[in-house]
Amino acid sequence: MTLLSVDNLRVTFPTRTGRVEAVRGVSFTLGKERLGIVGESGSGKSQTGRAIMGLTPKQAEISADRLEFSGIDLLKASDKERRALRGRRVGMILQDPKYSLNPVMTIGRQIIETLQTHERISNREARERALVMLEAVQIRDPGRVFDLYPHEVSGGMGQRAMIAMMLVCGPELLIADEPTSALDVTVQLDVLNILDKLVADRGMGLIFISHDLRLVSSFCDRVIVMYAGRIVEELPSADLKSAKHPYTQGLLNCLPTVGSDRHPLPTLERQEAWRL
Repeated sequence: MTLLSVDNLRVTFPTRTGRVEAVRGVSFTLGKERLGIVGESGSGKSQTGRAIMGLTPKQAEISADRLEFSGIDLLKASDKERRALRGRRVGMILQDPKYSLNPVMTIGRQIIETLQTHERISNREARERALVMLEAVQIRDPGRVFDLYPHEVSGGMGQRAMIAMMLVCGPELLIADEPTSALDVTVQLDVLNILDKLVADRGMGLIFISHDLRLVSSFCDRVIVMYAGRIVEELPSADLKSAKHPYTQGLLNCLPTVGSDRHPLPTLERQEAWRL
């Protein structure tokens, strides 16, 4: 079953020096699976996710031959329809919780607000569901964390709270934009295990955006590699080591290897032809 269809997506920003194409002709489909999108900073990964969510700045121009979620044409959907989708059927975890959570609202209040925006539900029932969701993301004392403000929790705890907020309404599609980049390695594994379990249990589709090729290859089912706003390669994560495109090969070659004596690590030599 196809949840999301993206065909020839383009995102363009007007600037003083001319138009900048951040996303140039991106096409892919997503079912109930884990799709990884990798590439360097500025490759268009996050702008692709934001275009799907309808969170691109107003001045940007978005076009596509097809941008459809579960039979809904996202390009023709009104602002009201997009707001109804966000949080309810489509969720997005952003990179750093301290910039995404409201600093003057408790974590519990923010989760309840998400629920009551999309469902007619009492405060008592909303609190119970919020506590259950906090427990589902492996927060040991959900009652205590419920009443804390974002600055009172660690980065890993804040990221778990953000995941709980995005999942409390049971979305069908989750976009995770660098959800583990600000976390310790051990906490990264905890967050990935949470996402993996939730995707399996709920049958969601997941777009996992990252610059960490090794992380994506071990977590996702398929991998899309982006460079300069385009997709240069798409392949199953199990076949990543057999990548054909020189950009993907270069990214893999820059990764440190345990037991190897490579010093300094090789750097990626970009080619102008990759931009075309």
